[in-house]
Amino acid sequence: MGRIDEQRALKLLAACRRGGIPLCFVVAATIASTFATTSALADQAVPIPVSPEFDYSQICVTPAVPAPPRNWSSWDGKSAPKVSPDAMLKDAQALYNPYSRYPRSPATAERIVHYLGQQSFPGAGRALYLYGRILADSDVAAGYAEEIVKAEKTAYERGVIEAGTFLGKMYRRGDLVSPDLPLAKTYLRNAADAGDTGAAIELVRLYATSPDLAETPDAGRMLLQRIIGKLSENLGKGDCSALTSFAEILADPDIGERDVKASVQWLASAAKLGDIRAISLLAKRLRDGGDGIDVDRQKAAELLRTASRLGHSASSLALADLLLSTPSDGQAREEGLALVGQESARGNAAAFTMRAADYRGSYGGAVNPALERQALEKAASLPDVSAAVLERLGVVYARGIGGSPDSVRAVKVQMRALEMGSAQAAFDLYKLGSGPDAVQLDRGPLDYLKQSSDAGFSGAMRELSALYDCGQGVEKDRAKAAEWLEKAAAAGDSESLLELADKAFASASSDSKAEGVAYLQKAAEQGDVEAMMRLSLAYAGGTGTPRDEAASQSWRAKAVAADAILAKLVEAKTLLTPTGSVERDAPAARALLEASLSTENADALYELGRLYVDNDPALDPDPIRAKSLFVRAAQKGSVSAMLRLVDLKVSASEGGGTDWRQWLDSAARAGDLRVVLKQAQVEPDSSRKATILSGLLDRPLCLDKDKVQLALALQDVPQFRDKYLAMFDGLIAEKTDDPAIEYQIAAFLRDERPSEQTAAVEYMKGAAEGGKREAMRELGRLYMAGTDVGLSKAEAYGWLFKAARLGDGGALESLVKMILAQQTTLDHPTLGDQEIEGALNKLTAENSPQVAMLLARLYLRLSDSSPAFKELGKTWVLKAATLGNGQAMLLASDFYATGTHGFEQSSEKSTEWIAKAADAGFRKAFEKYAIALQIGFGTPPDEARAQEWLEKSAKLSN
Repeated sequence: MGRIDEQRALKLLAACRRGGIPLCFVVAATIASTFATTSALADQAVPIPVSPEFDYSQICVTPAVPAPPRNWSSWDGKSAPKVSPDAMLKDAQALYNPYSRYPRSPATAERIVHYLGQQSFPGAGRALYLYGRILADSDVAAGYAEEIVKAEKTAYERGVIEAGTFLGKMYRRGDLVSPDLPLAKTYLRNAADAGDTGAAIELVRLYATSPDLAETPDAGRMLLQRIIGKLSENLGKGDCSALTSFAEILADPDIGERDVKASVQWLASAAKLGDIRAISLLAKRLRDGGDGIDVDRQKAAELLRTASRLGHSASSLALADLLLSTPSDGQAREEGLALVGQESARGNAAAFTMRAADYRGSYGGAVNPALERQALEKAASLPDVSAAVLERLGVVYARGIGGSPDSVRAVKVQMRALEMGSAQAAFDLYKLGSGPDAVQLDRGPLDYLKQSSDAGFSGAMRELSALYDCGQGVEKDRAKAAEWLEKAAAAGDSESLLELADKAFASASSDSKAEGVAYLQKAAEQGDVEAMMRLSLAYAGGTGTPRDEAASQSWRAKAVAADAILAKLVEAKTLLTPTGSVERDAPAARALLEASLSTENADALYELGRLYVDNDPALDPDPIRAKSLFVRAAQKGSVSAMLRLVDLKVSASEGGGTDWRQWLDSAARAGDLRVVLKQAQVEPDSSRKATILSGLLDRPLCLDKDKVQLALALQDVPQFRDKYLAMFDGLIAEKTDDPAIEYQIAAFLRDERPSEQTAAVEYMKGAAEGGKREAMRELGRLYMAGTDVGLSKAEAYGWLFKAARLGDGGALESLVKMILAQQTTLDHPTLGDQEIEGALNKLTAENSPQVAMLLARLYLRLSDSSPAFKELGKTWVLKAATLGNGQAMLLASDFYATGTHGFEQSSEKSTEWIAKAADAGFRKAFEKYAIALQIGFGTPPDEARAQEWLEKSAKLSN
């Protein structure tokens, strides 16, 4: 810098003493030594102002910009170049430096330092250090863990203290190596003592998270003070990179009190001086917001433009990403694409990757598969192509995206990614080598799957779990299947986490349900929308966790923001198949699905159709609407909807111009087992039916549910009876814990093995306790009859009510018959057998609209046979209506209008309830309320309001 003169020092001192500067550090020796004079000030401690408000341009020394690196594209990486090793190392540092003002090429830098690390020259250790750093920064670093550690240890042994810092950081965080805190401390302590500030900062982090390793309770605080002092000393010498270091320390959650706002102020101060690192960090802060920082995309863009003009490629592409992500701004899009073009011209592989993403529609532009393919191919031809780009290009070739399928090129590209250490590529090679269209690989596909799993790829672990579970390609081993599923979940695989959550919630144990919530939490944190929504509902209902409305609303908001349609669909399905204390709420589920109809989502259409055709005690059926919904879902490709149309035997006029046979033909294109079974079911010719089923027996089936469906299809075909029995024997031998399979086994034993009824009951109990509503119904009937379980009215009522609350119409039917059978011993419908009375009282005390509606339907059915139940029927209809059940509101309106079911005739009360139902959004009430308003039924005529409700009804119908 040169020396700071006396006058300048006095200015600094005055600035420090002025108001508004929050912090000053005294660095006496450094400043005193810089004075040109021998005045009295030379013997005084001169404070250096350490404040983001201070103008450091008057003391900072601008670092010299290194010379641009040479062009190494023609170097083979083996022969000795004509430049010195020191010059090569400088080029490698410039090519790797994340904040370089020249086009970066980490791959070229890696080639250079890999060569230099094998040479004998003083800088070989530093070359090895840089080699390890480059490998660690790659997207497949896990595959090079041993090589990285070896390079860094060798560099450390050769005196490169930064290598010790890097090793200490790795062992502290557990990056690429198993955590080893004592070893981390050794490396960091040595490097810090050697003067490396980065090591000292890492050591403070270590002490903060593991205070037992600190020599004294205040060791971390004292060390941090020394770090600040050292940075202040550097600042006094003109090294203004200290400003960015101050910012990083203030923002670090492991160092002292986190103050992100102050950190941003320091970054802004450094950014004014042209520090590209500070500009990048500040732009990211302003782009993302959070931690008390408001989002300011415009300011972030301005900062990135500054860095881009300085030649910083990463800032150019970050700016392009920011601009292209701005919706409906043509000017921003034009500027963003120009920046991508600029970086493409510089040979930046990341620019071609971004261009491919744009052609894929990631930035809202027109999708162009052919141009995406071309951009990926260009990126793949450059030395700095990432493994992720090669993985995507392999998929593009395999699927024929933007051109014809080319499995040969797909394998070649994926092999390149594999050589870079990509576990995803190994998994993709497994898929290329498997299935009916498998390609020939140099190894068996299972080898690639195991390689991918061993490398930690969660999708491969889940696939390997499924193979062990099925015995496909490997020996069947449920223990190994469970082990790999747990590993996949631990690695963050959302599907595995959800599968484990389902298993946990199927258990009656509260501890198990708590585990289920933990699995959902982890999947939700990975961004899985289904997990977010299910977690929200778990918090709302207190299932496996204490009720927490704030947490519930937070996760709901995140799910809706990520994918509103999927969030609604998941919520509807959860309301239909609840767990824990959350009860089935079919009306609420139907309302959610009705609200999603405008999206024409096939799953939502199908689920809504089911609610209009399946027998549910809380809902009125509407087969015509169900058919219409199934047609719309089928036209969107839903195989399940197509099969429902087959079951309903729709004509062409009902099926959207396609009759049930044609829908079955359409479904057959999917190759789904369900479709083939349906073809066998509807086949009238017994020999052709046998041929279809025989073909299925040759198909390898893995899932137990598929085996059950096939076994049931074989049941009534005489020549396959032995196969039918053998398939169920195999399922029994496998000791399943799936409630649906347990229920089918129970039914099989009950029908086919009279001597094994005890086992049948145990399977039925397991299925009922696991949440299978059909099993609850059958178990209740067994207790009602006293068959194989002993007579117990309380158990019968308990299980039948549980099944009815889950929407089982047959259970409600059994409840009606059971109570009617007691009428001969009851003087009044609310008195009599204490077990029955206790069961009813327990249920009615829940004050739930669903329970109230269930009891209303129960008593209405009973009142058809016994007038003594009419008053209870009226009571519970009004109770359910008051609690907000739309069906109950409609019933109350109808009964007041007709004066039936124990209700007095009252047009006013009838219209009052139909108005409440309409205002609550129940669509069936809209037209009825409009008619009441038109004719003045129980309310003054109002043609204008009547027209409004008719228009609402017509809009929903359309």
